[in-house]
Amino acid sequence: MSEGMEKGAEAGWEGKVDGVLALALGILGRAVQEASARMSACPGALGEVEKMIQRRVREAGALLFEASVASAGRGYEGSRGLCRCGGTSKYMGDRERDMVSLLGKTRLRRAYYWCPQCGQGRAPLDERLGIAGTDFSPGVREAIGLVGADVAFQPARTLLGRLAGVWVSARKHREVSESLVQSAGAALEGHPVRGTVEGADPQRAPDLYLLADGVMAPIRGGWREVKLGAVFAAPPRRKRQEKGKRKQRGKPDRGRARFFGDVMEAEAFGEQWYRWAEVMGLGRARRVIVLGDGAAWIWNQAQTHFPGAILIVDFYHALERLWTVAHAVWGEADPRAASWVRSAKAPLRRGDIPRVVALLRDLPARNNATRKIIEEAAGYYANNADRMRYRHFRRQGLFTGSGVVEAACKRIVAQRLKGTGMRWNLEGLRSILALRLAIINGDWPAAVPRAA
Repeated sequence: MSEGMEKGAEAGWEGKVDGVLALALGILGRAVQEASARMSACPGALGEVEKMIQRRVREAGALLFEASVASAGRGYEGSRGLCRCGGTSKYMGDRERDMVSLLGKTRLRRAYYWCPQCGQGRAPLDERLGIAGTDFSPGVREAIGLVGADVAFQPARTLLGRLAGVWVSARKHREVSESLVQSAGAALEGHPVRGTVEGADPQRAPDLYLLADGVMAPIRGGWREVKLGAVFAAPPRRKRQEKGKRKQRGKPDRGRARFFGDVMEAEAFGEQWYRWAEVMGLGRARRVIVLGDGAAWIWNQAQTHFPGAILIVDFYHALERLWTVAHAVWGEADPRAASWVRSAKAPLRRGDIPRVVALLRDLPARNNATRKIIEEAAGYYANNADRMRYRHFRRQGLFTGSGVVEAACKRIVAQRLKGTGMRWNLEGLRSILALRLAIINGDWPAAVPRAA
């Protein structure tokens, strides 16, 4: 507590607004005098003066904040009260505690109750203020969650301390960040907080795109797959034709994507996928398009929840598979690999999958391992032929790439959860994932009411 705050506490300032304002103005007045003197003596001390004023403003703000909290009373509810266990709790007097706020430490005095039946104590004021069971104000917890969702906990400690003047241990950063998931449960459990069909013409039903992918994340003792989904709407492509020119075709415009994900089985993913699709306009969509990398679980869930949807294998995954085969046959440095991929890419772009399969089966197999890679690839293309009609899809004005969810795998999972040496417990991984989803979807702080 600052010197000014201690004086205010001794004077018993509760409700004395004029006295509190006088103390705060005194702090700010001295700051102005110190800053003016320092700048007159040394104009190059701008940065030093800036930080000094910031400290003084926080000191004055802490004084006002503490007085404001005190105006909420002590939380006294009589000599006895009802405990959550059903027993009767007894007033044991007032007790003091510290709370860390964005303005510094704040001293609270509040009524304390104890229940002899369950042996638990409680302070009603803590519950009203949303600080029961924590040393941190809602603002500090929100700040910890924001930085902890974006960077590792030790750098997060330094970042928050340098920028906000709030220094919290890395361990506390982890604990608070992970506890926030209790309020961000909507993002974690796949219940959309809100959703809008952005980028769509209200006069024309949009196309709804549903994307899915999986990415491995490290946990203690191994790895687990995080399944990520993305949903966005796009207006049907307008056909424009200028006089004397051919019709122009191009990629459709898309609205903002919304993301969801968790460490979960395919069936649970499918259920969440459907809920997000409903929120994002499934009921009025002109067409429903599912884009994936060819994994069987994606198509199974798509056929279960979106029968009649247009299914498309991401073109770049299909192309990447050609490179994998070429490198297995000739090696990565041999120019024949690139030459063969160019010859196979043209029919792939046309959606001429029988031709692609024929080119694969004409390849020389140096050994059984290479032969197996070729045969598996030929089966992959043959089994997905209907989902690889790329020329047809482009003429329909459809996206044929799943780059939106591919980028999300890197941005949401890899950048934060796959750092060097990181090994998560499962609940910690899921918690940080939920926070990142809430932030990226724009559901923060709506998904984290009172940052509790």
